[in-house]
Amino acid sequence: MVIGNTERLSDVVKLSAHVTRVLGQNPGMMTLQGTNSYLLQPPSNPHAPLILIDTSSPHTSRQYVDLLMLHLHHLGLESGVRETHFESEHAERSLRHLPEDKVDEVKSSMVKQRQEDPRADELGLVEYGPGSRWATPPLLSPKRSQAVAVNDSRKIPHIEHIILTHRHLDHVGALSTLLLELKKNGCPPPKLWKFPSPDEADLVASERERPTCDAELWKSLPPPQEGAFHPFSPLQPFHPIIPGLMISIIDPNYKHLLRYGKDGKAKWNEVPEIARVSVRCLRTPGHTNDSVSLVMMEGEKGVFTGDTVLGQGTTQFEDLQSYMTSLRTLLTLKPNVLYPAHGPHIPTARQAREHIEMYISHRQEREDQIVAILKRFSSSASMSEDMQYGSDDDGDDGDAVDEKDEKDSVIPPEGDSTIDEDDEKVKTKIVSSPLGRALIRLKKDIHRREEMENETRGPLMIDRHRPRPMPDFQDEKKALSTAMVIMSLDDSERVKEEVVPMSMICRLLYKSEEERLLFAASKGIKSHLVKLENEGKVRKDKVKWCKLVGNQVGGVEEMDGWRWIGDDIAKAERKEDKHRDELLPA
Repeated sequence: MVIGNTERLSDVVKLSAHVTRVLGQNPGMMTLQGTNSYLLQPPSNPHAPLILIDTSSPHTSRQYVDLLMLHLHHLGLESGVRETHFESEHAERSLRHLPEDKVDEVKSSMVKQRQEDPRADELGLVEYGPGSRWATPPLLSPKRSQAVAVNDSRKIPHIEHIILTHRHLDHVGALSTLLLELKKNGCPPPKLWKFPSPDEADLVASERERPTCDAELWKSLPPPQEGAFHPFSPLQPFHPIIPGLMISIIDPNYKHLLRYGKDGKAKWNEVPEIARVSVRCLRTPGHTNDSVSLVMMEGEKGVFTGDTVLGQGTTQFEDLQSYMTSLRTLLTLKPNVLYPAHGPHIPTARQAREHIEMYISHRQEREDQIVAILKRFSSSASMSEDMQYGSDDDGDDGDAVDEKDEKDSVIPPEGDSTIDEDDEKVKTKIVSSPLGRALIRLKKDIHRREEMENETRGPLMIDRHRPRPMPDFQDEKKALSTAMVIMSLDDSERVKEEVVPMSMICRLLYKSEEERLLFAASKGIKSHLVKLENEGKVRKDKVKWCKLVGNQVGGVEEMDGWRWIGDDIAKAERKEDKHRDELLPA
């Protein structure tokens, strides 16, 4: 599946000798092609234990787990492990000619023969790998439909560690389904690793964020007594990730090469890289407070970045300062390869460096765009020609509000007796509202863009529609008129005309009304605004403005907004410097 201009990725692909990517089967606007889940395994043995990094979303957990189990079965085939079974079409046709009371007896004799001499039937054994053998099968019960396992043999390599890079549902949502499936296939319980959320109390208190907190994740897991995973303690299922912690796997066939020093530390360098794989945990908060990255110690020594750095586009974050520190930390590592949680991997050291540097520079560009928007609606710019006619960021003045738009924009809603239609002052304030005109112009821009995209679609594409004329947006204009009238009737709202609501900042930055995108973007934008506020360049205030949800313009509510005060501070500083110069003796 291809979404927009994203590169199509294979469901399962081996990226290096140690790393295999399994796609989460959850494509979308925020997840791109889907969550990248990574399997790490020593190349020496396809039946060696594995490390799994991240899973998938709850709504695609079944598809993801089926794909992952299929890959594990393929690894079992590569290792040459075989099972005696009677479910193939050839076996069913052969057994069909036997008397019904003889079927179980023949099956038992074949199983016994292969247990005693695995190569008794050379024609029935195909060599798929070194040391291929018949796996010890379960013995059949007297009833044909039942089989009783009499040994601990398994036919797939087991996952020994599952590491979660952070708390978001598209990374942890398939964990419970996967644990139950592994147990069903006879795999030993894995250890679960996650950095504890430092903001757990805030997550629990937030209705929107509560589903991603550690407590809710614990509740979604199978009960510990079922033995689906190896808990850290009876009260804590996750093994806590500590910065600098190394999680490792070694091929059982090479364990005799591992030695320990006098201090008890393992001497990993004495084991060849082909027989081991390990990752060192590195805390990289910003996207979330519990985000971690993993540095692989073998092979290409790549870095698994989680959502801190994506393979395509940019990511969202909760804390700008922490996020910038994490980006610089990753840049200092000089990674040879980046394995992101979404999008294609970055395969070379030069591309990885340029990619992280682009992320760092993009944050400054985004801050400059936010400043430009706030300056655009500041009092010093509100009387300029661009604000009178609402120029675009790209310089296109073809969307200027015409006389009909201005006339319609002052029409008050029906039944509103609080508005004096003869009050020319009120009308003037509504007509000259740059914020309202900017919203209408944005809607027109989005409509034109959608129509242009529609023209590029083929005639048989299911998302193609007939050309739609430009709407007049009368309902939106009336709602915006109500907001401006309320501000005009309240003298305390005079200065707040230049306060820009967060909903408008997000829309003007991303030129979109997609609610999921705007909600995700608002966290990062707020971090930029907090930084600017600490620098004394912007000020947070309350403003009465229409509630915007998607492309709908709702009623007037009081909400948070921001206004530019950097110019005021500069003027005050110049005035203070001038006053100081006047006081100095000649």
